[in-house]
Amino acid sequence: MRIIPAIYTGSGQLVKTAVNGFLQRTVTIPLSQEDGSRCTCLVNRGDVVSEGQVIAEPASEKYGAKIHASVPGIVEDIVSCTCPDGTQEDAVKIRLSGAFSFLGKKLRAEDWQTFPPRIIVQKIADAGIVNTFKTAAPVSLAMQLDSVKTRGNRLLVVRLYDDDPWRMTDSILSSAFADDVRTGALITARAFDADGIVFACDAKSPVPEKDETIRLPLCFVQIDIAQYPSGFKEEIMLAVKEAAKEAPFIDISEESIFTDATTMLSVCNAVKYGVPAIEQYVYVSGECIPAIAFIKVRTGTTMEYLAMQCGGFEKTPAAVVVNGFMLGSAVGNLDTPITKYVKSISFISRSHVPHQRQLPCMRCGCCRVVCPRNLSPDILYRSAAGGAKTSKAYVRSSLLCIDCGLCNSVCPSRLPICQAVKLLQKEV
Repeated sequence: MRIIPAIYTGSGQLVKTAVNGFLQRTVTIPLSQEDGSRCTCLVNRGDVVSEGQVIAEPASEKYGAKIHASVPGIVEDIVSCTCPDGTQEDAVKIRLSGAFSFLGKKLRAEDWQTFPPRIIVQKIADAGIVNTFKTAAPVSLAMQLDSVKTRGNRLLVVRLYDDDPWRMTDSILSSAFADDVRTGALITARAFDADGIVFACDAKSPVPEKDETIRLPLCFVQIDIAQYPSGFKEEIMLAVKEAAKEAPFIDISEESIFTDATTMLSVCNAVKYGVPAIEQYVYVSGECIPAIAFIKVRTGTTMEYLAMQCGGFEKTPAAVVVNGFMLGSAVGNLDTPITKYVKSISFISRSHVPHQRQLPCMRCGCCRVVCPRNLSPDILYRSAAGGAKTSKAYVRSSLLCIDCGLCNSVCPSRLPICQAVKLLQKEV
């Protein structure tokens, strides 16, 4: 298999757009690809499916994200697979066969500006689009848009860079597909009659010139993404309130719809061109492969197959990290499939994997020093682990945690502090 053109090569050349990945002979598509949602399988073994056909739909949610066949073919079986988030889910295994409905076809653009909001929301749900602003908790975008109708705050916030500094996906997409990302934002704003759109961008990126054809108020906020964390709701809201002194942007709050370049590109493809969520842009890196690549791949493709497209393994990976080192997670199986919430994969060698042996908390205070919310993560950890009783005020302070992962990264005892705080949040 030949090596695809890479984002970064040995010569230091930079490619500013994605390349199409090879089609795998068999794909495995999990039936759960959003946080806390389960889908009902609509196909059986031996069924013939077309590219983009709905193969599973939410069991209860009205606007839950549907799941589609990413390739045409024959359903080989309904199997159990390990998902990128570590859960075990049922999955549809499809063997590639037959003609494509979208791939290689000339797509006709529709006049989405004539669609009423309820039609746009339905199209987003039917296309199976999930909001990946928070990759650890992807949710149906249509459900979010439907729920905002009862709220007073109607702002759409689009993050044009990655919240994890080890990912490159949103940063590249916002540059390579700037027009489509903006179109996706305008479509999404129309879906819930937004009062304005906030684009949060890298301070080093130029701000686009004002487009007189767009009547909806736009606000471009430049943020220093070299400072971590910089991509969470709190940091973006603070930057907007400092830059914008008038309505509607001064009214930004956590009730606003926060999303990213990946999601907006999917909205554009779905509503404007009628293509469901069957592809994902993935940034592939790590010292175990000879090339670092940015690949547009079909969902259900295995992570090992992506590595083969980058030239294969030069070293045996000791760990495979999904969605960045700060906010991501490790998967233990190279056969893990790509889902709608996978943005990056890193194949790490043993020399770069730190030891994971846990030791008792040594009360060094490092987690308190780095916490951007000035919490006491060590006390919260001991409370969640069943240690000494903690006051209710301390326990409730866990709600301020933004899951940045800094406490885990500095802990010399390798304690899962961030995960323990999440357990406290659920209890509260």
